[in-house]
Amino acid sequence: MKTKTFLFFLIALFSGTYQLYAQADFYLMQALGNRYIYNSDYFEETREMQVYLSGVNGSLKRDSLLAIYILDAQYPPTFNLFCSTFELTHPDVPCVIVGIFNSNRQSELTPPFTDSISVKGYDNPGHGREMLSSLTKEIIPFIQEKYHVGNNRILVGHSLGGTFVTYAMMEHPDLFPYIIAISPNYKYSKNMMIDRLRTFTETYRDEKELYVYLANGYRDKTEEDFKPMIKQALSIIEENNRIDLRYDSLNIEKHSHTIFEGYYRSLLSIKSLLKTIE
Repeated sequence: MKTKTFLFFLIALFSGTYQLYAQADFYLMQALGNRYIYNSDYFEETREMQVYLSGVNGSLKRDSLLAIYILDAQYPPTFNLFCSTFELTHPDVPCVIVGIFNSNRQSELTPPFTDSISVKGYDNPGHGREMLSSLTKEIIPFIQEKYHVGNNRILVGHSLGGTFVTYAMMEHPDLFPYIIAISPNYKYSKNMMIDRLRTFTETYRDEKELYVYLANGYRDKTEEDFKPMIKQALSIIEENNRIDLRYDSLNIEKHSHTIFEGYYRSLLSIKSLLKTIE
């Protein structure tokens, strides 16, 4: 009961925050943890990340720490929501939560496209490869050196972030075996992600079992547009017994709000996973 009450409090708090900081002040809110600035060779610019330590202290064996990488940390309220929800659902699990800033999400969270006409509405799309390179060769090495985390990591994304984490898993299942994709956009580039998922699931036979959490809302136009492809993705992924697939249909009617219930349900769903990777 206390958990549910606290969840409703978080939803109300952050929903109100969303409305209150709808303009520029939204980006000026204080995010949890420490902010780091680094020079990215792949984007040829200065970029940022946010790091929050949940239950981490100096006596812990750092090389076994779980690391969670969450996209869209340029929005402090959503990063704070994830950190708070993790501590609510897993108070005894030490974890390094890394928030990745995405200054142009329509560009850097979209994989290289196969149909140029269908992506004309996006702002400079198809640079997910650069984001993936920055993540694997700049961000992760920095976190491993700074915090001495282990090799267990979870990648989390919403909407185009969900598209990206799926792309990352298919490109590097050894680095990103565990993903959480909330309301992912699999319609991108004329359903290209569905074709890639089909090929990936038909050929993935590695010893390491993967974990995929998918969720979507309803009624909202964007959610209804995404739903058929998400359902198709579910039917494709469940054919591979090397992938532990979890799915939730969320009781949320607005695309931008599916993170509220989605973060909570996804973090509850990984309880059994955390026992196997601790």
